[in-house]
Amino acid sequence: MVYTLFPFSLNMSTIQECVARFENGDIAIIPTDSVYAIAGDFQHPKALDKLAKIKRESITEAEFSFLFTSISQVSEYTQSLDGPTFKLVKKCLPGPYTLVLEANINLARKLGQKRSTIGVRIPDNPIVLALAERLGRPLASASLHHDDDILQYPTNPDEIVAKYAGKADFIIDGGWGDNIPSTVIDLSGEVPTLLRAGKGDPDVI
Repeated sequence: MVYTLFPFSLNMSTIQECVARFENGDIAIIPTDSVYAIAGDFQHPKALDKLAKIKRESITEAEFSFLFTSISQVSEYTQSLDGPTFKLVKKCLPGPYTLVLEANINLARKLGQKRSTIGVRIPDNPIVLALAERLGRPLASASLHHDDDILQYPTNPDEIVAKYAGKADFIIDGGWGDNIPSTVIDLSGEVPTLLRAGKGDPDVI
């Protein structure tokens, strides 16, 4: 099943239908402000199991990025941030960054994992923000990787539908994606550390 959504003219009935499918444990290929991703409700065991299999990892060890709708929602699942870290988070998000923050016990319990950090994203994409807001909690996600090691990430929605439909229960066509992933910055230590240079300006730190 393919849903077509226009980022700046959202059909909220379609958003609600997609959210209902997430609540049922379905996973979807969705657009972000960088590359297309595969995502599902992080509180649904069936969705997490599907995502872990795609990553070829066990459910207890799989590491996902989490797509949030706001910094206040991020604070529900992370440790309190000091002043400089909070300023950097506000500077980067929403935007094409994945920020590694210290997780709190609330997240660990709901995931059933023993993890001390969490990869946080607030993509600057109205589709993702509307999905996470209607769901009321973050989406667990993994990047959609291209079969071609050179191209790495598929960008054409038609190609994604033709080649990757079997990886997910449904697809959200939000237009052409980017082929550059998010910039990853680790903020869980004393000093911000660049883990991957991507679409976001790494000089932000």
